[in-house]
Amino acid sequence: MPNSNTLDKLMYLLGGILLISVLCIPDIRLKSGWPAVQLIDFLIPIVGITLVIKFKEIKLHAYWLIVLVFCLYIPITMHLNGRTGVIADYFEIYKLLKFSSIVLFFTLLDYERFSKMWFKKIFLGLAAINLLHFFNVLNINELLTDLYGGIHREFFGLNSLKQPATKRMIGLASSPNINAIVLSFFAIYFLPLKFNRSKFYWFLGAILLMLMCQSRTSIVALAGVLLIIALLQLSDWNWKQWTTVLISIAGLYLISWALVTGFFSYTSYSNNVVSNSAMGRLETWAFLGEMIKESPIIGYGVNKQYFYERELYSENEYILMMWRYGAIGLLLYLGMFFLPLWKYFKRRKEALKLKKGFLFLIIIVTVALTNNPYQDKTVMVLIAAMLGLTWPLLNVKKQNG
Repeated sequence: MPNSNTLDKLMYLLGGILLISVLCIPDIRLKSGWPAVQLIDFLIPIVGITLVIKFKEIKLHAYWLIVLVFCLYIPITMHLNGRTGVIADYFEIYKLLKFSSIVLFFTLLDYERFSKMWFKKIFLGLAAINLLHFFNVLNINELLTDLYGGIHREFFGLNSLKQPATKRMIGLASSPNINAIVLSFFAIYFLPLKFNRSKFYWFLGAILLMLMCQSRTSIVALAGVLLIIALLQLSDWNWKQWTTVLISIAGLYLISWALVTGFFSYTSYSNNVVSNSAMGRLETWAFLGEMIKESPIIGYGVNKQYFYERELYSENEYILMMWRYGAIGLLLYLGMFFLPLWKYFKRRKEALKLKKGFLFLIIIVTVALTNNPYQDKTVMVLIAAMLGLTWPLLNVKKQNG
């Protein structure tokens, strides 16, 4: 067994590899017809071994009771809906266990040390790839489509007739909306709540890239974050610095708008992708809402096939959880995010890192109104990493930033 110092170094290396694997490495299909897996799925056993070795250093709290109850509740809803034998549905339990193990792993790492080691490097790599993709340098989009697939890449910069149209930056994510959440993660990390000009430039870089994804919900979430910073006085910005922040973001919004629309040649925020679903977002919510009324307590189980067969996209995580698991499951899901939010809120005046965790979760619970962030494998790991890196600070009696 490696000594403690060597193990710690390996853990920080493993943490970086975990993030790179979900942010940059395409899914792997071991066999035709099998579900795709990620490199991180092969790393989870190593994470598990690390947690066993470091078990005495792990601090458990009420949060894990919510996760445990959720894991036990999912098969109950499956059984009550006659889906006990559907193997694919059990992957939702695996997802919860995977999420939990990643959170626990990152609680063993120091926020400052890990973020300084990895976040700027990873962001620079993603920024470079996103820009190469956006401007299609050396026809890189053909390669990205072959490696990562997805209808969003097929219709990047094109309308349903494959004619030139607005561009929504996808990068290596599964969609522009997911890419915007990924970039928001880095924007929150760089956010200079204690105003620093160097960090401010990094923040603006992440914001520009996020705006180029044309995700309306992410833009609303960004506005909400700025409002919360002002109302709760989470920053030390004076009025001049506030003015600088707001004018800079407004300027970047105009620049991004010009870039994605070919300098206003095309309609902004248009949906280029041809949807095979016969229903729009509001229609889908109404349809699922009527079904929820029929089974409001236990829902219909995981039942992904129901959506696949009808080509439905819930586009709202709260409605999806209510449909799948009923009111009980929705409460458990909300507990996974709103319990940390409440904890962060109560100690928002103490550590800067707690504020970062708080603000990133604000973005997640906001974009969940029109997206499914937790269902995305990449975003799930980013949530777990941010929770893990910041949660241990809640166990410290006094934090001064």
